[in-house]
Amino acid sequence: MLKVYLSNIATSEGLWLAFPMGSQERQEAMKFGGEGTNEIGAATSPLEGLKTHLEGMTLQAGQGIRELEFLDQHTDCMTEKEKSIFQAALEIENPRSVMEIVNLSCSLDKFVLYEGVSSHEELGRRVLGNEEMPEKVALYLDYGAAGEKYAGSHAGCFTDLGYVVRTGEALEPLYDGKYLPEPGYDRSCVIKAWLSSPYYAAGNYRHYPVSLPASDDRLALAEEKLGWRKLEEYKVAYISCPVRELESCLPFSRDVREMNAFAGLLAERNILGDARTREKLFAVLEAEVPENMAEAMEIAAGLDRYTMLPEEVKTAEDYAVYYMKAEQMDIDIDADLQLFIDYKAYGEFRMRRDGVVQTEHGLVLREDIPMAQPTEELEEFKLFSPLKGIMYPYDEEWGGISDQAGEVSSEELCLYEDKILERIGQERLEEEGERGLAVYLGNRLLKRKVFSMNPTVEMWNGELWGVLEVKSHGALSPQEMSGLMEEWLGQESDGWGEGFEQREIKTEEGDLCVSFWHSGDDFFIKTEQELKQQTQALGMKMGGNG
Repeated sequence: MLKVYLSNIATSEGLWLAFPMGSQERQEAMKFGGEGTNEIGAATSPLEGLKTHLEGMTLQAGQGIRELEFLDQHTDCMTEKEKSIFQAALEIENPRSVMEIVNLSCSLDKFVLYEGVSSHEELGRRVLGNEEMPEKVALYLDYGAAGEKYAGSHAGCFTDLGYVVRTGEALEPLYDGKYLPEPGYDRSCVIKAWLSSPYYAAGNYRHYPVSLPASDDRLALAEEKLGWRKLEEYKVAYISCPVRELESCLPFSRDVREMNAFAGLLAERNILGDARTREKLFAVLEAEVPENMAEAMEIAAGLDRYTMLPEEVKTAEDYAVYYMKAEQMDIDIDADLQLFIDYKAYGEFRMRRDGVVQTEHGLVLREDIPMAQPTEELEEFKLFSPLKGIMYPYDEEWGGISDQAGEVSSEELCLYEDKILERIGQERLEEEGERGLAVYLGNRLLKRKVFSMNPTVEMWNGELWGVLEVKSHGALSPQEMSGLMEEWLGQESDGWGEGFEQREIKTEEGDLCVSFWHSGDDFFIKTEQELKQQTQALGMKMGGNG
């Protein structure tokens, strides 16, 4: 935990800050000093080197508080080895500002720790131990002098865990004073997992970040911080990827250790570093629709089994022409007959037969066995969420719409069902077709599996509900259902639902605005079965109490 005492240079007022801060403390800290400059008069930290360097530094109002928050959370994610390197880096580089400390904390890969080296003699043995020399010569070497000479010519220092030295690579500033990196930043990160547990949330930050691939030490630290004694007590709240497109191609079943192995494979083989291989990975993941990270890893490990067809082959018609011109087919079709060939139908037939899948990155083919195609049979289900209504009534005296709105209950909304349905129909766009909002799904694996998503409303149990009618190619797994609910929540709050709420529905009583989402604790998204079973159980309980 980091604590600092801020002193306003202009007014000499002071304020102690303890990180992490609550919302109220954060607001006070952001306001402290106004637009002026504060000085860190004192600091306490588990890292003595950080405390020493922070004391006496100036801190700009606002952004300076964010920098300290970053350092507190970022250092909390460091292993003991990384903390040792960071403290040595502070001594070696002697940063002059909090911004420089932030950048240094993200550049630990530019330093090396010789573990267990605690003296110049041991340093000399470590350095000269890499040199080949006759055994008789080695007996007369002055390792202490060699270690002193090495230390004098290299930027380094001793720590509790060993000797830390600069690699010689130039430091690359990541933070420019405007946009802070994410806590837990690692230059080699493939997937950033944001983890949460009730244990960690009490008195800490909301989520604990882990950059993958991660060492065993870092995963063990995460387990310690999160209190993973019971697996059901933690979850992956969300993920982010430096290569943003990777996020949309990952399955929703996310075991941290499986994700770590997958990220390690991508890093080891530099799959994301090569543009063609990266595009191939995205296409194959979309085509195969893996249900978990273990399957995704198997796919990534076997990319050689897949072939991306030429860029010009994009549609079923293109594939028909491509296949008919292939060497194995010696077909010479008269030009007049070509006018009567249904290339689209033939292309679709051949793609099904050959296991060719159309993805957003092009057509992909598996060489050893055809890829499984989504079942043509569609599963249908509904997701329910509560509606909120606001009525702006007609003002008879003024002759227009009043700006004094009144809430319309879900029971009263039943009176306007037809008009609400009419407005929903007007929201549908021609380019969406029968798939509706499914065309906007961000996760491509889910987009392959979900055929359609269409909002509507439905009366049940005397109330009008917001409903999403869904059709999918086969049943969704629990993880996929959760992912679908996340995507629908985004549409309700910021996408389709936000636009729908802003379009008034004309009624005899006035202008009605209907919201599919609200910020209250009573908002939820449930399947039809979950909602009705819960309501029936509640009714039985209340009846029994009567």
